[in-house]
Amino acid sequence: MLIGTSLTFEPQLRIVRVRGGADDEILRVPTHWHENHDEIVTVLEGKLKVTIGGKVKLCTPESGDAFIPRGVPHSMESFKGLSCVVTERTNPANFDKKELFFRNMFALPGSLSQEGGLLPVMQIFYHGDIYPVFRVHLRWLEKAVVKVLGGYLAPLLGYRMKYKSLKKTS
Repeated sequence: MLIGTSLTFEPQLRIVRVRGGADDEILRVPTHWHENHDEIVTVLEGKLKVTIGGKVKLCTPESGDAFIPRGVPHSMESFKGLSCVVTERTNPANFDKKELFFRNMFALPGSLSQEGGLLPVMQIFYHGDIYPVFRVHLRWLEKAVVKVLGGYLAPLLGYRMKYKSLKKTS
């Protein structure tokens, strides 16, 4: 988890809080896209830069929801020294892969460049409907990389996600 950032889960809603202290990291969500769900981002406090399909939108409590259609590349970034509270929900509303994605990403030990790096991240992407955007945006290639690395190679080499389901087991 980033220093100064917390994530809370509520039914069908994720709440991200960026403290905005002098030593806190900014929240950066790299450019990616989703095949099976839309996202709705709402800033409750502060401001957030959201780039949707190459167009930059400065989101604030006054600007309302930012709708991100499935298939459209998007990214997000908070501002250094500025606190921010953001909610994120999906359409369809019961798309539980999103919470599984976040829980598994934050369960990874260390930073993404340590402790295995790319393969466990691609495995989480594979199960979470997340596709990175390459410099030359070719959907078929982005999907193929996630499928090969995350769907086949990571499990073959013994990588396992911490959370496979949101259902509680007894």
